[in-house]
Amino acid sequence: MELDSVYRMYRPLLLSIAYRMLGSVTHAEDLVQDAFVTVQQQEINKEGGPVRNLKAYLCKIVTNRCLDYMKSARKKREVYVGPWLPEPLVQEYAVVAGSDFAAGQDPLQIIVLEDTISYALLVLLERLTPIERAIFILREAFEYDYRNIAEFVNKTELGCRKIYSRLKRKIQDEPPAELIPSAQSEQLVLSFLHATSTGDMEGLFAMLSEDIVLYSDGGGKVMAAINPITSSKRVLAFIQGLASKGDSEGVVRLVKVNGQLGFVLSSPTDSYPTVVSLEFKDERIQRIYLMRNPDKLRHLNLG
Repeated sequence: MELDSVYRMYRPLLLSIAYRMLGSVTHAEDLVQDAFVTVQQQEINKEGGPVRNLKAYLCKIVTNRCLDYMKSARKKREVYVGPWLPEPLVQEYAVVAGSDFAAGQDPLQIIVLEDTISYALLVLLERLTPIERAIFILREAFEYDYRNIAEFVNKTELGCRKIYSRLKRKIQDEPPAELIPSAQSEQLVLSFLHATSTGDMEGLFAMLSEDIVLYSDGGGKVMAAINPITSSKRVLAFIQGLASKGDSEGVVRLVKVNGQLGFVLSSPTDSYPTVVSLEFKDERIQRIYLMRNPDKLRHLNLG
């Protein structure tokens, strides 16, 4: 099979694995591209005979590159300024034919449309070790059997089974956000925006869970809360403070953030917009994620 055909066939799958592993669009693209360069250099179809299962071979290369990267990245996270959040995948809520979004300016636009992972689950996966994350993703999202997973991560099948079983119990003890229907999600998000814009703090407070947590990722590049903000009263005070400093020329735009409804805040006074994702539980807001780090927004076309 020609390498160009292989690239077109398997690139979406490999990008999807790498993004789930790394939480970064940019690094996922780099690692997948590097995997194909490796295949090309080895000339696997010309020297040493063809690989029996090229798909599995590529998945193994990408998985191991991701594991290596994650091990080195964990040290950088220790000196990261404020909470570290994954890069969001963003698409227009109502895609207009012929627009830049419809044309696929987001490198992972096809994956967003066909196969996504909720932002809340992506955040939850950050608590796992690299090897735990790899096994969970390969098994849960891509339904690989343990024999393949063991080969990908250089572990025994029994070891992979035990790790996955332990992780399933851990995830069940702390389930990710509810995936609620679009119409219901839209109503909740619009209610949140209406309460914020009109100064209805009482109505807004009623939407917040008592144990809500707000995370703001500025990466030391822009203004953001250095520590997570906990409790409904503190989160309300934070939002109230932001609203009081709001720019009259600011724009709020509904978007999909990793398949769930969110919004983008932009202002003439800010060089980069803010991507906001809400996590709900029992129709109340459980988590708020504010992505402000410009380095994690460069892959998006939010102009």
